Order: sequence, then C-alpha cells, then structure tokens
Amino acid sequence: MIRIVDREDELAALGAVLNERPALVVLRGRRRVGKSFLLSAAFAGQRVLGLQADEQDEQGHLSLFAQEAARMLPGEPPLTFHTWDDALRFVDAQARSEPLCLVLDEFQWLCRAQPALPSIVQRYWDLWEREQVPIVVALAGSALSFMEGLLDHDSPLYGRATYRPLLEPLDYRCAAGFTTSTEAEYLLRRFAIVGGTPQYQMWAMDLPLEELVSGRILTRGRPLYDEPLHLLREGEGIRSPGSYLSVLWSIARGDTRFNQIANRTGSSPAGLTRLLERLEELGYIEMRVPSDPKEQRGRGTYRIADPYFRFWYRYVFPNRSRLEFGRVDEVASEVTADLDNHMGHVFEDCCRVWLSRYASDDVMGGFDGIGAWWTRDGQTEVDIAVHRAHRYTLLGSVKWKAIVDERVLDGLEAAREQLGPRAARARLILFARRGFTERLRERAEREDVALVTAADLFADTADTGDRRSAK
Repeated sequence: MIRIVDREDELAALGAVLNERPALVVLRGRRRVGKSFLLSAAFAGQRVLGLQADEQDEQGHLSLFAQEAARMLPGEPPLTFHTWDDALRFVDAQARSEPLCLVLDEFQWLCRAQPALPSIVQRYWDLWEREQVPIVVALAGSALSFMEGLLDHDSPLYGRATYRPLLEPLDYRCAAGFTTSTEAEYLLRRFAIVGGTPQYQMWAMDLPLEELVSGRILTRGRPLYDEPLHLLREGEGIRSPGSYLSVLWSIARGDTRFNQIANRTGSSPAGLTRLLERLEELGYIEMRVPSDPKEQRGRGTYRIADPYFRFWYRYVFPNRSRLEFGRVDEVASEVTADLDNHMGHVFEDCCRVWLSRYASDDVMGGFDGIGAWWTRDGQTEVDIAVHRAHRYTLLGSVKWKAIVDERVLDGLEAAREQLGPRAARARLILFARRGFTERLRERAEREDVALVTAADLFADTADTGDRRSAK
C-alpha cells in the first residue's frame, strides 16, 4: 500500500476526476515534490498506462512507451510505435475497451523531442471528450514555466484541463509526518535542514539531527550533498549555471537587494534581472515585500525560498573543499554550533504558516495579508504583520530563544507606535522556542498579548478554519 503524507485535497480532487472521465489533468511542481508518487497513489487500483520521460529523442520515448503498452497485452507480439499518432491510436483503442489512465510524466522532455506533441494530444483529447471515452489523461512536469504555458490562451490545450494543480512543498506540520518524533524543537530543526520537499524528507530518514547532517548532507555521494547543483544544471532555461550559482551565493551571504547582488556578482542590470526572474520562476528564490495594507512595494528584498537550499548554501557550498577531502566531522561541528542562528528565519516562516492555517480564530481571525514589515533603512522590523481592511490587526515578534522576557514586548509596542494609527488597535503576539518569563506572562495577561511556543505550533486547535488561500 502506498503511504502518502498530506495531499488530502489533491487526492480527493484526483479521485473525483476518476469519476468524471474523460478528464485532462495538468500537474505541475518542482522536482522531488512528489508528483509521480501522488499520481501513483491516486490511480492505485486503476488501469494505468504511463511513461516517465527523460532527455532522449522521440524514438527513444516511443520505444519505452511501446514497452509499457505491451504490458497491457500479455502474450501478444511486441509493439512498435513510429509516431505519437501511432501511440495515441493504441491508447484510444484501449480506452474504448476498458477505462484507462494515461500518465505522461516529465511531459516537457517529450515535447522537447517532439514539439508538436501538445497539438497531437489536443486532437485526440477533443475526440475523447466529444465521444465521452472513459479516459483520464495526466500530463505532469517539473518545468514550471513550460507546464504553465500549456494552459495559456495560445496553447493547443488551452481551456481543456479538468484539473490543474500546482504541487508545492509541504509545510512544517505536514513534513513532520516523515518522522516518528513528536518533539517540537527537533521537528522545527529538521524542517530547517531539509525543508518540506517530500523526497528530501525521505532521504533524511528518521535520524538524529547530528547523523542527518553529517551522514546525509555533508558526506560525498549522498543525494543531499549536491542536489542544488544538479537541479541548477538541469533547470529549465538555464544555459550558464555558473551565473545563477553566483547570484544564489550572493543572496545566501546576505545580499538581499538588487544593487547589492549586482555589485557582488558584477552583473549588468538587464542581465541580473533575467537571472533573478528565472530563479523566481524555478522557485529557488522569492522576493519579499513589507506586509502593508496600502500595498506599498518599494522595499522588496530577495531571499532563497526553500529551507534546505538556504541550509545548503550556508553550510555545504562554502565548505565543499573541506568536505571533498573528507573533513565531515569538522564541518558538522561548526554546523551544530551555528544551527540556532540559521533557525531564526525558518521559525518566523513557520509561525506565519501557523497563523494562516492552524491558529484558532480567537487568535487570528480573518485577514487580507500576512508577512513581515520593515522600514526603508532596515532599523525597525516586525516579524509578523497581519492586515485586514487597510488596518493592521495583529503584530508579532518571533524569537528562537529558549525564554523570552519583557524587552521583546517593549520593542514590539514601540514598533506598533511607529506604524501609526493603522496599527493602533492591532493585537500583539509573541513567539518563543520554549517559553516566557513569569513577569512577561503576567503582563501579557493584563494586556491581552498572545504567547505561543514551538510546541504550540504542533498542537491541535478546536477551530483552525481554512485559510490556505491567503498563503
């Protein structure tokens, strides 16, 4: 039996698709995020004909597809497909005889070898839809721009998709499903190391953190040792990986603004714009803007989006020379000593996710936007800034400290005053790794300040609501 973590919404939607045949699914998502696994789980027990494409030519793909198709006809002579028309005529005949799921995985490689394939699929799909042939066609791919382009108005498949999900990495709570531990600090540190990509979580196994870092990430030959380099070299539209690597390394070292990155890398404005846009499209970086009711967007900063990539660029990339010579224990000791410094931004992200998806309504309520806020000079920053109807409703401070005292609350109150009338009625909330001083607890009770620990981020709530749309 296939065990799948989270993805309940996607599984339910794919289950509904099976009852709506004919149906066309376009499934997008980064590599390792679990697209193939999801389709296997959703179509378990169904009659499936699938192809996992790669970088070979059209005849190579057709040969593989013929081998898979022959499995449906045991005892019959081997099949040969000379064109995709031949292959889809076979699919047509099989679907008319018995309901069928056709899965073309990593569809971008098929189309690179045969650019007319979307038009060929469209021609057969229109026939199947018109004649109500009981088939589900699932096109899956990790080339996000290409797969999204299949849905554009000038694409042959425009307007035909029955279901078109974007599969994203899991959040911190769902990622906890890959380990048997229920200890909040371990789960958050693990998430900060490998993030929410399901395959990375599986590679990490259920290991103590020290063994995970040294044995699964810092050791040559392990998949997590050089995964970012492989992905960058194979990335859609990337012709010069070194330029992209320079940009990512610049951001990892703290160059968060356009001019800083340009100065560090020596890139021209036009060239850097293209590099940043491509890295955003691939999901490697993201632009952060202050969470502001007036949507003032003049203070954007860049950061590496995925926790594992942030960890890798912080600890693996600058130490590759030592690691190549086997000095794993030396680097691992430095990682252990510094890990709590890496935790700060990850903990902030997890707290925002908790508020947007899991907190009870008496803490959060409805909202229009959630993020952070900072001044242009960077001297004042609010870790949590929630707004609704042009006013701030909740402001928070997040500290990956064992115990938080009143000084943190004082600083948050000062920031609220700096935000002015729009924040005058905003409730305050503090997050800490383990807890709060007794004096702070007493004051929080008097002033109606919410206090949340790392353990609370994993606790069940009576009323979580469904706020996923506000991510």
